[in-house]
Amino acid sequence: MSLVLRELAPTASGERDFLDLLAWTYREGIATQIILYDRGDLDRLLLMTKAGYLPPAGWSVLAVLGRYASGQRSSPKDLLAFLDDGTFPIAPWMVCAFGPDEIRCLITGALFGGDVRTGFENNLCLPDGSIAPDNAEMMGTVAAAALNLNIQLCDADAVRARWLPPA
Repeated sequence: MSLVLRELAPTASGERDFLDLLAWTYREGIATQIILYDRGDLDRLLLMTKAGYLPPAGWSVLAVLGRYASGQRSSPKDLLAFLDDGTFPIAPWMVCAFGPDEIRCLITGALFGGDVRTGFENNLCLPDGSIAPDNAEMMGTVAAAALNLNIQLCDADAVRARWLPPA
């Protein structure tokens, strides 16, 4: 389940309901992804984490690059706003990106230790500017770029083990 922090809790007054929903997903064994659009979103989540308000597991973070940028275009440098001394301050985390530099952004995220999320909802173009025929082509292009940089790929079982709440 994906939960957008700034939409479900646009102000501090909504945070209790957001945290209650997150606790419910944890109790129900639902893997939850908290979507963050900028450093402000991340800082709010960090405060909740440091206060001990979030469940111990079963949730992850998605850093979205380019969603509120001009033309919804991302750049690999957009990831820097989410990093503290080259490290994402919450784990596990992943990155997605909008626009023609999506794959460069994803590989940058992977190099910093994040997982990646790709698909037609964010971008239709391959790095050469051509339109990808399907999601499989997008995923294959990201996988090939990762393998060229010796970034380890994982299968669905490994992802489930890392992201799902304990049974």
